[in-house]
Amino acid sequence: MNQVFLGKWWHWGILLIIVGLMWLAGQQKMHVIHFNLFVSALIIGTLVGVVWIVRGTDPQHQVTRDVIVDDSKAD
Repeated sequence: MNQVFLGKWWHWGILLIIVGLMWLAGQQKMHVIHFNLFVSALIIGTLVGVVWIVRGTDPQHQVTRDVIVDDSKAD
């Protein structure tokens, strides 16, 4: 399973939390009634999630299928 679901378990937990919150926002019709608040929460939530994952992941830990080569260190 580690080859299918790359990354730490909490990466997937963040995804599940985001999906749950988006579902709740949809049930409350936030995207229609409170559009500005919805978009603001979406942008801030995305930024927090990305920063949390980037800061909490060891640079040596593989989180993608293909190896990412740093071109600045190539030559």
